[in-house]
Amino acid sequence: MSGFRLTDGQVSQFEADGYLFVEALFDSDEIGLLQRVAQNDQSIKGAGSMADAAGGQSKIWITSELKQDIYSAFSHCARVVGPLEQLLADDIHFFHHKMMLKEPRTGGAWEWHQDYGYWYGNGFLYPDMASCMIAVDTASKANGCLQVLKASHRMGRIGHGTVG
Repeated sequence: MSGFRLTDGQVSQFEADGYLFVEALFDSDEIGLLQRVAQNDQSIKGAGSMADAAGGQSKIWITSELKQDIYSAFSHCARVVGPLEQLLADDIHFFHHKMMLKEPRTGGAWEWHQDYGYWYGNGFLYPDMASCMIAVDTASKANGCLQVLKASHRMGRIGHGTVG
């Protein structure tokens, strides 16, 4: 899959919906290796945590450094970078990568938000950025997978704050 390119239909779907799911971008051996490394990585085990509105805690490890490690390899591999360059119709630049560590049945939730709300607060005045999520564990509605709102990218920037 090193020469992976999105189809015209996938690009059109992204433009209309604001997101795109690409199944099996990485095979089970690759994801298994990432999972094993992350489970044994002491720097990730010491990740910071964020509270949700209900008081639950979710751990997050984040870095803006590209290193010679497995996380950076996934972040800047051709299978991720190539399609993102297709979608943004430009060269892309790395901002950060992170690992979200949600404990089963006990971890907190990530409230609804728009990533551009974060980016804008970090000095990015235009939404010419993209997020790429790679599920390391099985993600389903039952265990709190990522949810997205179709075409919400057309709503403009939504500032962050607590509501409800």
